[in-house]
Amino acid sequence: MIIDLAQRIEAHWAWDTFPLVSQSYEDGDEFQEFGLRWSGQGFTYASSPGWKIPGKPSLDDLPISNFVGVASVIDLSQSKSGTQISPGDFTDSHSDEIRPLVILRTNHASRIPLRRREYWSETVTLSPAIADFLAERGVVNVCVDLSCDTIPARRSDKSGGIYNKNHEFRSRAHALGMVVTENIIIPEKIPEEVFLFALPLRGQGMTTSLSRPVALKKWPSDSPMITDVSTPYMNHWRWRLELWQSITEAPFENKTEFIQTGHAYTHCDAPRHMNRDGSTIQQLPGGGLDLFLGPAWIVDLSDLPLPTPITRELLMSRAGNPPNGARIILRTDLTNRLGYSSTRWHTDAPNIEVEAAKWLISKQPSAICLDFPQDYIAREMPGRHVFNNEFVTHHAVFDAGIPFVEDLRDLGKIVKIDPYLAAIPLKMTCIDGAPMRAVILEWD
Repeated sequence: MIIDLAQRIEAHWAWDTFPLVSQSYEDGDEFQEFGLRWSGQGFTYASSPGWKIPGKPSLDDLPISNFVGVASVIDLSQSKSGTQISPGDFTDSHSDEIRPLVILRTNHASRIPLRRREYWSETVTLSPAIADFLAERGVVNVCVDLSCDTIPARRSDKSGGIYNKNHEFRSRAHALGMVVTENIIIPEKIPEEVFLFALPLRGQGMTTSLSRPVALKKWPSDSPMITDVSTPYMNHWRWRLELWQSITEAPFENKTEFIQTGHAYTHCDAPRHMNRDGSTIQQLPGGGLDLFLGPAWIVDLSDLPLPTPITRELLMSRAGNPPNGARIILRTDLTNRLGYSSTRWHTDAPNIEVEAAKWLISKQPSAICLDFPQDYIAREMPGRHVFNNEFVTHHAVFDAGIPFVEDLRDLGKIVKIDPYLAAIPLKMTCIDGAPMRAVILEWD
């Protein structure tokens, strides 16, 4: 069973981070497309020591094991609003055997909605000494169901802000080298240990990033081989992304911001993206999580010359027998061979012919996952306006109700043909898809 631990990203009074609609059918556009504005913090997000401490790591500097693995769930839910929690409030059973990933459950996010001012003004307070307690036991990522942000005063008389003492806990955790993932929301029934994916979006040099933590109640082994197969955010000649960094010295802050206005980098497509009557991401099983996390099947096409049409006959000769319900991954190594920012990534890409798409559909996959643009017509963008109905491969798959996971990379690092895919979309109000962080696990 998959446990969703994330808050939904939507317009909010406290943050300059929000989702947006960059194209919509209601406005007469050809497609439905999400967008996203990120302004350094907001909703469920991760932060690294380099955010506030000069010379310390960014999120991308840290190993993937800082974000994926078995996590201890420490129950502090008996604490009342307004009280301070110290290491002495931890049960004896957690005093020694604590995993490197930790979830602190206070039930604060379950009691008070994120949209309310009381979420900050009536929060429990985590003593900074808890960070020392956890660091001594080797913890590298601590996930909390509350905010560590102070709400700044915006009036000229400096009134109206909310000082949040959890800011001190986060500062101490960062000083001790930990990632802090905040504003998670924890269901009532959760085991004392889970297998946690607390993955931020991948971006070069980012010290804070949106995240959608999810957890598994059961898993095959504690130490799988984990490979990050996400394409990181970067400024790009084609995709509509503007990413910038601002660094201040007094006090120090290394802040990344971006505006994304379309489907690019590692992301998912729900059928609504090109089909006005297709399923939204919210209408997919588990909000998409049931389709995007689970056993996968890799079809190796990496030896093909570029460009090459992917035909039905080619797939039948290469794919073997993917089990029904698998997340079928077509590996061409396009990004690794040409680079994601190369114009040839578009002009020389393989493409899936419609009959090949129909063969994939016949295998009843949970999702079709790619490291290349699947429609031949995509190579003509942005040189001309390409119309919705020209994306024949997309439509064949969407008409079958199947979503895509797009723009993967580094698939050549995977040894097994049938690994586990965890492609986790951000939890947003947009309906046509979402940015993703994707990893592949090879269980022992």
